[in-house]
Amino acid sequence: MLKKSTLREIRSSLGRYLAILAIVMLGVGFFCGLKSTKPAMVATANEYLKKNKMYDYQLQSTLGLTEKDVDAVARQNEVEAAEGSVTEDVLFHYEGQASDKVLRFHSITSKVNTIHLMKGRLPKTKDECVVDHNLGNDLIGKKIVISPRNSKSTRNLFYRKELKVVGTVTSPVYLNFERGTTSLGDGKVSGFVYMNRDAFDTDVFTRIDVKLKKNYPIYSKKYKNYIDANNAGMEDILEERAEIRYKDIVAKATRKWEKNKAKYEKNYNDFLKEKADTQQKLRDSHQKLTNSKAKLQKKSKELNSKEKSLKSNLKKVDSGIRQVNAAIEQSKAAGAPVDRLLAQKQQLQGQKRKIQDGLLLVKKGKGKIKAGNQELKKGFTKYNEAVATVNKEFREAEDQLADAKEKLDDGKKKIAEIDKADTYVLDRNTNTGYACFDSDSSIVDGICKVFPIFFFLVAALVCMTTMTRMVDAQRTEIGVLKALGYSNSSIIGKYLFYSCSASLLGAVTGLFAGAYIFPRVIWKAYGMMYDFNANLKYVLSPKLSAAAVGVSLLCAVSATLLPCLGDFREVPAQLIRPRAPKNGKRILLERIGFLWNRFSFLQKVTFRNIFRYKKRFLMMLIGISGCTALLVAGLGIRDSIQNVVNFQFDEIQKYDYDVTFDKNMTAEKQKTFRKNNDGAYKDILFVHKNSADILHGDQVKSIILIAAESKGFRQFVDLHNHAGKSISYPGKGQAVICKKLARNYNLSVGDEITLRDDDYHQGKVKISGICENYIYNYVYITPDTYRDLFGTAASIKSAMVRTATGSDKSVHQSATKLLKRDEVAAVSINIDMRDRVNNMMKSLNAIVLVVVLSAGALAFIVLYNLTNINITERIREIATIKVLGFRKGETAAYVFRENIFLTGISALLGLGLGRILLGFIISRINIDLISFDTRITGFSYALAVILTFVFAFIVSIAMSRRLENISMTESLKSIE
Repeated sequence: MLKKSTLREIRSSLGRYLAILAIVMLGVGFFCGLKSTKPAMVATANEYLKKNKMYDYQLQSTLGLTEKDVDAVARQNEVEAAEGSVTEDVLFHYEGQASDKVLRFHSITSKVNTIHLMKGRLPKTKDECVVDHNLGNDLIGKKIVISPRNSKSTRNLFYRKELKVVGTVTSPVYLNFERGTTSLGDGKVSGFVYMNRDAFDTDVFTRIDVKLKKNYPIYSKKYKNYIDANNAGMEDILEERAEIRYKDIVAKATRKWEKNKAKYEKNYNDFLKEKADTQQKLRDSHQKLTNSKAKLQKKSKELNSKEKSLKSNLKKVDSGIRQVNAAIEQSKAAGAPVDRLLAQKQQLQGQKRKIQDGLLLVKKGKGKIKAGNQELKKGFTKYNEAVATVNKEFREAEDQLADAKEKLDDGKKKIAEIDKADTYVLDRNTNTGYACFDSDSSIVDGICKVFPIFFFLVAALVCMTTMTRMVDAQRTEIGVLKALGYSNSSIIGKYLFYSCSASLLGAVTGLFAGAYIFPRVIWKAYGMMYDFNANLKYVLSPKLSAAAVGVSLLCAVSATLLPCLGDFREVPAQLIRPRAPKNGKRILLERIGFLWNRFSFLQKVTFRNIFRYKKRFLMMLIGISGCTALLVAGLGIRDSIQNVVNFQFDEIQKYDYDVTFDKNMTAEKQKTFRKNNDGAYKDILFVHKNSADILHGDQVKSIILIAAESKGFRQFVDLHNHAGKSISYPGKGQAVICKKLARNYNLSVGDEITLRDDDYHQGKVKISGICENYIYNYVYITPDTYRDLFGTAASIKSAMVRTATGSDKSVHQSATKLLKRDEVAAVSINIDMRDRVNNMMKSLNAIVLVVVLSAGALAFIVLYNLTNINITERIREIATIKVLGFRKGETAAYVFRENIFLTGISALLGLGLGRILLGFIISRINIDLISFDTRITGFSYALAVILTFVFAFIVSIAMSRRLENISMTESLKSIE
């Protein structure tokens, strides 16, 4: 009979029973759901990293690593696999485009850090590659062009300068959306590329990825201890191999130098011998030409003398012939014989012919001498040309030998200057995605330390209030049961079964529903920030489940026993009689006469009911204020997170875009650039901007280092603290850091930090200010400080640009104009960054929705249960006012006016609690490259209050039917 009575009690008060079940289900579901989320996320990540063989260590050396180094590491006891890989940051552009961006190229590995093909196929030839799937599947089939702006060593690293994309992949090295920073381009890596090892023209590896034998769960203490235990061994083997590598490089360089030295000495000796032989040949040739010239001069003199003699004889012969001719004429006139004269004439004429023949021979001899002189002149010309050519060749050879000698000396000096390798043993914690996933998955775990306690508290109060009212209402029945002989334990068992069955059903339902829904929703939200191509693994801890169910039952048992124990001390005859009504008490408002007298009768009744029933008042206050606080926190998360990029670019970085140059912009080049681009922008500030590391203790953090002069800087970047007060630009030896760095490393003004550049030069600076910053981590110093820190002047390869209007159109037009300049490598527009971060922040909307829905469910359950109890306890009162003629609306207003008033008080209290709760939540959200500020808009405050009242009105509408169904006759005679 008692069992039947218990079941009938459940059926007759099903609303009250379901209220207990629902509040327990919500509390257990919220607790177990949030508590199961991190184990589920970590288990999923663990499975993914195990499947894709993510490295346990990355070994790096500034002198590079070889295949022998890989083999040596692979032979270590705890090493399962070791594999060398090539990594290089490269400026690129897509075919047909001009703007360069940065990709990080990797060689494909098979033993460690295996990639997962998302679409397409893996590369087969040297001119094929696969790319980051975040770059888009539409890249398949397109070409990536290695930019000529890259250094010569980078360009020579690839066999092909144009690569065809054949697929998209994910990589365990890149777990979240961030791809890292670089000293190239705009300082950010746009994505990654994987190619076959033989596509890289190098024998040296950039790093060695190491996978250990044991696969402990990630982030676990066992895994941390395991890594710590093997760290020393990794450092020892890497230092040993680095020393061998150093000696090999020195020995190889020395052998090459000695070979070059021997070659130089041989070339030098050959040059001296060739020079001596050539000079001797030239001397012999000159002597031969000189001898020929002397012979021609001697012959010329002889011919001139002979010609002179012949011409003199010719004159004499001509004179003799004339004399003979005159004698012949005289003899003929005298009649004397002329035979002798004719014979003499003939003899003279014969002599003349001989002389003339001799002159002809002399003329021919002179012609030969003239021709000989011409040939001799040509010979001297050729000789002079040969001398000039030889002298030029000798000078060039001497210059080449001098250069070779200088290179030998430089080579010897460089060998002496070769530094021993700096080695780095990096574990997974240095991987941005791995570290961020740990902190992001811990956010939910940290939140569940507060929220579930609140839910369990409300559940306990609901159970206690419900069971107290139930026991009080059945006081007469308890007395009858005791009078009939039922034991106290049997009667208590009835109420324990009522509360515990509701709690158990609610706990079990909430356990499985929460463990499924919460991890799934949050995983989907974080899936937009992480590149896991894996299905969520659900994890439900037996201990956690038992604890949640146990606490729920404990709350139910406690809430049942406490009100029962008081009644069971009384005898049955006393219990059967109705409880004497409590003494009436005046509330505080009644003592304020001038105020109390102005209230109407119904208002007075409302205030008396509110403040006299303190348990119900407290319960309503806690439940509804908690609901409003959750709504404020949820909506505040949206305000704080979704607007963070606007806070950054509206309040701090007030320029429109960054320009990255491919060369150092000296003062003269800056002046020329301003002159050539006048009108393309409003103002420009040239700065040094590069990635660097901040070292504090044993922690290393990547930051963006800005080195700029203080003049005009505030027009581009407004450095201020959380209160909005301006911060002075740092002086020499000082730095201003952002708030997130200060918070993470527990730094304050006056502390010292160590900065390290890409070449591992480092130095210390003192913190002069801590500024507000939301996107990325910045450190600001002066160029003088940079020079003192790193021993070299800061290269100016970046600039901040402000346009006239700052509109999307004008900014993009201005950036396009500058991109056409040869010295401009890339631009990064802040508007594009806004879109990028805003898209990322949308992934957290699911968490906001979970908080809002949970708050709504809590408010509805609390309001429904308390309203149900209120109506049950006041049935006779409600029946009475209905008999007195109260209409339907007046009766509802009489009852629900208290709920609305309490809702208003609770909502106001919840606004303050929500602000505190939001601050706690924001402090627990630790995303590596983003810092959130606790901000709530007036609209969110108003919306939280409005939603709270909406829930209250929904409950009122749902319970109004209950008021209509109250039977006046049955209720008024119930006491009899």
